Amino acid sequence: MFVKKDLRKIPQILADASQRAASSPPSLSEEGDDDTPPTKKAKSNNKNNDIITEMRLGRRAPEFLPSCNASILLQPKFRPALDNLIQLSLYDCGLSSLAGIELHPTNDDDNGRNITMTLFPKLEQLDIGRNPKLTNDSLPDSFHTQFPSLLELWCDDCSFGPTIPNTLLQMHHVHVVRMTMNKLEGQLEQGIGIKYWNHIRVLAMDGNKLDSVGKGIGRLEYLEKLHLRQNKLRLLPEGVPSAANTSLTMLCLSSNLLTSLPKSIIDVADTLTELYVNGNQLQTLPEELAQKCTWLQKFNVAHNNIDKEELLPKDFVMRFGLPDVVSGQCTKDDACVV
Repeated sequence: MFVKKDLRKIPQILADASQRAASSPPSLSEEGDDDTPPTKKAKSNNKNNDIITEMRLGRRAPEFLPSCNASILLQPKFRPALDNLIQLSLYDCGLSSLAGIELHPTNDDDNGRNITMTLFPKLEQLDIGRNPKLTNDSLPDSFHTQFPSLLELWCDDCSFGPTIPNTLLQMHHVHVVRMTMNKLEGQLEQGIGIKYWNHIRVLAMDGNKLDSVGKGIGRLEYLEKLHLRQNKLRLLPEGVPSAANTSLTMLCLSSNLLTSLPKSIIDVADTLTELYVNGNQLQTLPEELAQKCTWLQKFNVAHNNIDKEELLPKDFVMRFGLPDVVSGQCTKDDACVV
């Protein structure tokens, strides 16, 4: 769907959003009783005064110069605009630092109580992707405290690594995390699924240099899609995935160095609909994989070392048939490619 770009400069966009927030009428629950039906009150609002909840500021690198940080957003006069944001995109803005998006000193109210101000109290989706100068050092330690409602974090094509920044791991309520094409190395954070990101549904770590994953992944009961393509994985530990992954529908392991798959993969047979293990070094497949994973709709095992009949399990051949020598498509199910 084509989205028309807002041609105004960022300060104009923020000023307009702040003005709308300051002049917005009270909610219906705050209004006094009168003779106007609630539905008509809602319809009578001027669309030009609607509170702005989505701000797409992507591909505006020149407007973030010379600081290359988010300071333009953090001016006190624009605070009302940030209070109401639900979606914010800073995609491809030439950012090198997000300093300032952090925990600030508390203020005392009239009763002497400390009040901590949160910059983005309602934000649910944040896209900081394609900012290759963003590294672990670009994020303040308390970055996560400014997004208490965040559900989706998009960090594709940045330079985070060799480990996931700790402040991002502290975003405990996220449902979607995308960190493809970053600089992650070694083992994927072991704490994921144990003390971090327990509610995650989509985890995308394609295009890094990960060589192993922790068993915590096997504990993620809400995980629906796991993307680990184009890494350096040599094996998955038994229990990844596991029967605890009761929501897993897609597992993408293409273009790694896997020589085998864990037997526990059949523990997600009741939910798995897509399995991609093409471009590895597999020599065989787990017994009963084809027999038990009855819901598989897409299954790609092409470009491995299992193209010979004797290396395919009998249950695989019985269900999918032998692969065509040219196309690799199996004779009984062309959705399976070897």
